[in-house]
Amino acid sequence: MSTTSLFEHTFDHAANGVALIAVDGRFLRVNGSLASLLGYTGDELMALDFQRITHHEDLGDMLANLGQLIRGEVGSFQLEKRCQHKNGHFLSVVHVVTLAREVDNRPRFFVDQVIDVTPLRQAEERARADANTKQRLYEELSRTNAEVHQLQSQLLTVCAWTKRIRAGEQWQTVEDFLTTRLHLKVTHGISDQAREEFVSHLERGTAPPKPDL
Repeated sequence: MSTTSLFEHTFDHAANGVALIAVDGRFLRVNGSLASLLGYTGDELMALDFQRITHHEDLGDMLANLGQLIRGEVGSFQLEKRCQHKNGHFLSVVHVVTLAREVDNRPRFFVDQVIDVTPLRQAEERARADANTKQRLYEELSRTNAEVHQLQSQLLTVCAWTKRIRAGEQWQTVEDFLTTRLHLKVTHGISDQAREEFVSHLERGTAPPKPDL
């Protein structure tokens, strides 16, 4: 197999996308992997230029790096940017670009190897989303624990049998607790329910219950 045939075979059957690009951005030759990656046929892609399928926010960096190649400031470069699929969505791809020159050193065409890293970037985005979700849940749990602790510190122990409240190490009547601990003024009255029960006992001729306090 001649050198030319070997190159063409390698170019056409490479697993990653490969393109020869004119200095003005036109595609001179593309392999099947690149066309398939971007959703085009080879002829459809050949009718375009790389500028048209590059995300507008990434175009400046690509052109700047190509300029360095042309000026001989670098021998090659690697750059990740977004390329638009035929269906409209964007893919994350890494370009590894070199420059072929004429005998007199004039730029001839760029050799662009294209590696799809979209699945990797999507996995990273999912990982970031999961991490953010876990952090938010942790913060919510911390707030909840703090609120529970605050509620626990404010709970009162009440003896249902004697109707007394424990304040520190001492048990107090509800009235003493209200007046000494909360500094409330207490007046003695009767609730509607107690009044109804009191009247009911009087009507039946039975002794009403004594108040607990």
